[in-house]
Formats: sequence, structure tokens, C-alpha cells
Amino acid sequence: MKPAGLPVRWPPWLSRRALLLFGLVIVLLYVAPLVLPVSDYTHDLVGLTFMFMAAALAWNWLGGFVGQISFGHAAMFGVGGFVAARAMPALHLPFALAWLLGGLVAGGYALLWGHPTLRLRGPYFSIATIGVGEATRLIATYWSDFTGGSSGLSLPLATNPTKYELYWYGLYLLAVAVAISYWLRRSRIGLGLQAIKEDVEAAGDLGVNPTLHQDLVLFLSGAMVGVCGGFYASYQAFIDPQDMFSFDRSIGLILMAAIGGIGTILGPVWGAVVFVIIQEFLLANYSDLYLGLYGGLLILIILFEPLGLTGLARRLRRLVPAAARSTT
Repeated sequence: MKPAGLPVRWPPWLSRRALLLFGLVIVLLYVAPLVLPVSDYTHDLVGLTFMFMAAALAWNWLGGFVGQISFGHAAMFGVGGFVAARAMPALHLPFALAWLLGGLVAGGYALLWGHPTLRLRGPYFSIATIGVGEATRLIATYWSDFTGGSSGLSLPLATNPTKYELYWYGLYLLAVAVAISYWLRRSRIGLGLQAIKEDVEAAGDLGVNPTLHQDLVLFLSGAMVGVCGGFYASYQAFIDPQDMFSFDRSIGLILMAAIGGIGTILGPVWGAVVFVIIQEFLLANYSDLYLGLYGGLLILIILFEPLGLTGLARRLRRLVPAAARSTT
């Protein structure tokens, strides 16, 4: 007979306090729109922001944890979106399974171009990703049988969730992305990724397999961004290659991570919140200048606070005890 009351063995990298806090925040966000008077516009915008948070976290797995800055993640976003949009009517898949299929195809596409290019380091890898993103956009634009070309593609409304319902699906996406971020950062794999980021050859000498680790992270990153593309397609109910594969979208993911703190577990979450607020303001007031203003903001962050909001919070946390000691 199996003895009762066996102690639960937690993985050594998992903090019970962090797990409880994570669960509490997810529950509060789940019930918030049910008990708070929130307008439809705000409700929908928060749901979309959850998706941007998940996509920014996924970009950070490659750009922040491995140190390979990608300017081509819009390719996986678009691939995931169009595969999901086509799979719903053609395969009669429920939207969630269509998103998952889009994510798997996007992850496979990321491995297709990423496996050989991940041998490049620093700016060489970044330049290669610009080429991948633009080439994918051009192919998608001219592959009108699949993407609808410049006319775009409309999704069947009958199989799509409403924007109101997408709030909770966006929250589920965010919860999965945060959990994977925590696992990648705190587990043994995270130590391997940190070693690869510092010195890939030295990491290999210490027994870390750089190819396996980078391929795993690239697949996970591409797959999550692809699922987010499927979510975005359902949210908009109409997609076209110029929007889904745009260079602006890749820059947006980088900016979200940079604002919050590249390489941190939760930094891109806060960065996505600030990004969406700024985007709404700029598009309403300076729609022709917003890309230039994004670039200026990115330069300022890199020059004065490379860890973004996370770095700023750490500085304040160090200053508060110092100020308290000086007054005693």
C-alpha cells in the first residue's frame, strides 16, 4: 500500500513563493474584467497587450538569454498567422488548434533558416535575420494563392472567438510564455544559455552543446511568436502580408524587450505595456513619425539604461536602503 502524505519534491530551480505569486496574479487578471467596470475598448486592448507580452518574452528567449539579436521575428509571426488563418476553414480546425499548428509550422520555419545562421555571432547574425524577414515578406506578398497577396485574407467569423473572449486566451498565452521564460532562465538549461551568451566556444569546452541549446530556444521562440501570429489573425479577422511580415513588427518586439530589460525574466512584460501605451498615443497624434520616435527611444535606452525598466527598478531598490541608512 502506497504511504499517504509523501512530500512534494519541487525542482531545485522553482521557487514556491514565485509560483504562488504567479498563480495569484493570473487569477486576479482572470477575474478583473468580470468584476471591474472596464470599457470594451480597454478590455480588447488589454487582451491584445497580453499577446504582445507573450511575443516579446518569446523574442527575449533568443535575443536576451542567448544574445542573438533577431530582426526577423516578424517572419514567424506572419507564418503562424497565415497558417492558422488557412487551417481553420481548410482543415475545419478549432481556432486554438489552428494557432498551435501555426506555431509549430513557424517554429519549424525558424529552425530551417536559423540552424545554419546561428553559427554566426553578433551583428552577422542580426544582418542575416534582416534578410530572412524581408525575403519572407516578399515571398508571402507574391504567393497570393496562400496569403491573398496585397488584397489580404479574411477569416471566417463563425469559427473565430470574439475580441471579448480573446482577453482570456491572451492571458493563457502570457501565462505559458512567463512559465517558459522562468524555466529557461532558472533551470540548468538557463545556465547553459548564459554560458553560450558569454562565450560559445568556452561553453562547448565545459560540456554545453551550443547547437542543441540554441536550436531548442529558436524553435520555442519561433513557435510562440507563431501562435501569437494566429491570435493576432483571429483578433483582426483580416490579415495581409504587409502588416504581418512588416519590419516594424520585428522592431516592435525588440523595443518591448529593450524598454523592459533584455535578458530579464519579466522585463519584456513591462516593456510591452509601455510600448502599447506609446503606440496608441503616437498613432493617434504623430502617425507619420512614430517609427523615427521608436528609433530615438531605442537609442536613449541603450545609451542610458541598457536594462530598461528592470535596471531602473534595481537602481531605485539600491537607493532606498542607502537613503534610509543615511537618515539614521
